[in-house]
Formats: sequence, C-alpha cells, structure tokens
Amino acid sequence: MDRLRLDRRIADRRTAGGAMGRAVLWLALLATAACQTTVAPDTPSPAPRGLEQGPGRAFSTGKGWSVTVHKPAGSKPYCQAARMPPSNGPGNGGGGTSGGGPRMIFRTAAAESGFILADSGATVTAGERYDLTASFDQGAKLTLGARGLPGGLLYVAVPTKSYLDELDPFARNRRVTFRSTTLGDLGTLILVGTSWAINASDECRILNAEP
Repeated sequence: MDRLRLDRRIADRRTAGGAMGRAVLWLALLATAACQTTVAPDTPSPAPRGLEQGPGRAFSTGKGWSVTVHKPAGSKPYCQAARMPPSNGPGNGGGGTSGGGPRMIFRTAAAESGFILADSGATVTAGERYDLTASFDQGAKLTLGARGLPGGLLYVAVPTKSYLDELDPFARNRRVTFRSTTLGDLGTLILVGTSWAINASDECRILNAEP
C-alpha cells in the first residue's frame, strides 16, 4: 500500500512538472515574439516634380520675346518670358540660339524666380542638382546651381528680390556659353532681346503675381 501511494505521488509530481515546463516554454515563446520588431517594407521615393504649370494668357511682346501670365490650379500665378519662333521677314527683333542650341525661358513669381535652360541636349536627371558656369562674350563668368526637371530641363532659381541683379549679365551681354562639370558643354545662346524679356517678366510679376 505504501509503495502504491509513493508511485502515485511520483506520477503526480511528473505530471505537474510537465505542465509547468510547457507553461514556461509557452511564456518564453510569447516573450520572444513580443521582442521581435516588424520591419515595414521600403516606401518608394516620390517621383521628382517639375515646376507648377498652368494655362497662360498674353501679357506683352517685344524684341522677339513673348511674356505670358499663368495661373496653376490651386497655386499662385507666375509669369514667363519665352522667345517667339523666328520670322523670316526683316525686323523681327533679332535671332535666336546659335545653330539650334539651347533656349532660355525666364520665369518670375512672388517668392522665387529664375530661368529654365531647355534643349541643351544633355542627359538631365529630374531632381538632381547640377553646377553651371555661364561664360559671357565680354569676359564675365557666373557660377550657378541648377535643378534637373522632367523633360531634360534645367532650372536655375534665384530670390525674386534679386532677380534683376542676378540676371543682369544676361541683359548686358550678347552671347553666353553654358557648361556643367557633370553634363559637359551645354551650348551657346545669342542674347538678343534678353534685357527686354527680363525686365518685362519682372513687370508682369509685379502686376499679376504679387499677393
């Protein structure tokens, strides 16, 4: 009888010990799962955005340039000066680029202004930053910073308050050659009518794009 009771006690202890071991193991697994960090999948970077665009209306024309006012939906207006297509007739206000090279488009807005360099032929990555050197025919040089835009464009931004001063060399010289350390030679522009275009785009901003 005493041996039977002893066997039962040993069996009960083994059963209790097994149950306790399983409970400890379960708690350990729960603790391990709680300590693991879930890594979220990488979120793709948003595609680089271009400048705000909107429908335009004529503001003025002169010296072979056209100035327009644009109002993007839900955004502030801006003005833009672009060279008009060259005319074969006399007195068209001067030529355009040299040999079908790059084009400059002047842009003015309330806070930020500058110019766009188009048709440079360079492989421009949207969102990338590039250095530009502008070398003028009278010997002056400007070091500029540009941002790549979709469509192979380069955008040079300047504070609006210093727009006229910053772009003065483009108004006073007759020719400019652009070069970038990364992109190489970007071509030469003949600066005919640019003084008028720069001043007219600024006047357009004052009348239409200021708060």
